[in-house]
Amino acid sequence: MNRKQSPYLLPATLGIDLGMIGCAWLCSYYVRFYTVFEVTRGIPEFELYTKLLPFLFMIWILTGLGTGAFTRTMSLNHQGLREIGALLSHAGLTLMGLIVFSYFYEEYRYSRITLLVFAGLLPVFLSLGHALLRGLLYWKRRNQTPKAVLILARASGLSHAVRIARHQEGGHTKIQGIILPGTGDNTEDLALCRSFGLPVIPEPSDWIQYFSEHPTHTLIIALPQSAYGGIEAQLEVMADQVVDVQILPDIARFTRLTPGVDLVDGVPIISLHESPLSGYNLLLKRCFDVAGAVFALLLLSPVMLLIAALVRMSSRGPTFYRQERMSLDGTRFECLKFRSMPVDAESQTGAVWAKAGDARATPLGAFLRRTSLDELPQLINVLRGDMSLVGPRPERPIFVNQFRTQIPGYMLRHKVKTGITGWAQVNGWRGNTSLEKRIECDLFYIQNWTIWLDLKILFLTLDEVIRGRNAY
Repeated sequence: MNRKQSPYLLPATLGIDLGMIGCAWLCSYYVRFYTVFEVTRGIPEFELYTKLLPFLFMIWILTGLGTGAFTRTMSLNHQGLREIGALLSHAGLTLMGLIVFSYFYEEYRYSRITLLVFAGLLPVFLSLGHALLRGLLYWKRRNQTPKAVLILARASGLSHAVRIARHQEGGHTKIQGIILPGTGDNTEDLALCRSFGLPVIPEPSDWIQYFSEHPTHTLIIALPQSAYGGIEAQLEVMADQVVDVQILPDIARFTRLTPGVDLVDGVPIISLHESPLSGYNLLLKRCFDVAGAVFALLLLSPVMLLIAALVRMSSRGPTFYRQERMSLDGTRFECLKFRSMPVDAESQTGAVWAKAGDARATPLGAFLRRTSLDELPQLINVLRGDMSLVGPRPERPIFVNQFRTQIPGYMLRHKVKTGITGWAQVNGWRGNTSLEKRIECDLFYIQNWTIWLDLKILFLTLDEVIRGRNAY
């Protein structure tokens, strides 16, 4: 959300949301009791349903604050599928909160059909409300003078700067032109400017005079670090003018994950690699892991007991094989597996990368590996908090120390907890396959994490287990 929009956009959007939620809830009451649905116990009083509205509004506000949903939807720039996805997620959490609240609300048991109708109407009403608000704001701005934006950039940051400029104030801007400092006749920069259809303006020798002759609301600076020397003396002059100076930091070449910005005592701090798994998302994923692990253990306990008995009978040694692995932030833990090799299998070879036809595995162990059943004890690791159901696969420290110097971005996979399964595994990159492709998938997962992606990976894992690709 643009901080300059917040004084009017936040209350307007919140007011529209609450109004549409109220309309959706009252329409659900009407649809349930006055249309095609059968009413067997009489029509409840209308006041019983209106009494729930303050609690429903509070649930909407709390879930929005807790998940950061307001920052993703209260903007003129978030449109289409992205906004609908954010609204659906927020509406779903609100509905779950309402169901829990109504369960403990002893005064009246609300109709489950009403809740189902509300679940269908809520996203529709919210989307219509946001479309209405956006239309009103654009109509208001049509009669205003567009904000003038000037861009000071080189080719490396020009595309980002133009995209940001065109989204200033919800797109109600006029780009005066682009200044290409110290480039001369650089064909790459000039060609890029022409592709945007924007004029190239000579670099002013006197910025105060330029701003006085060309009223400018915003100056966007998108220069590589090496080019700041030429304008460093001018930055103080620019900052002292009425114009709003915005600087795009030259960090793209250092980042592989999404960068983040925090303010500490008014000082901006840029994180080069920020995981989406923090705050509420971290709690949500942990609850999902615990619930999933408990369910899986209850469902698969007979199978695990049978495998444990067969492992003990098939060869001498313990049921479980405990191996040191690396997880979140490089912490080490004992990863559990059903033992698939004799107890002294690594006494002569040391740590060996698993590959097809591993002669060290027992006949039962080879079957367990091929079917991935040897991984089931890691559900206990999930309950302990060592691992997650879904995430990059954990690796042994000896191999981590080897790969961290060979593969760019390898250690970034430890920004989240390792998992029993992951995006790389369901895409076929497991076992003795390309490590580069595996890391590419791991980083994609971290950048794009949602609880729905976790669910998708778990379902795809079932298919992978049945097909048994690269499992050994």
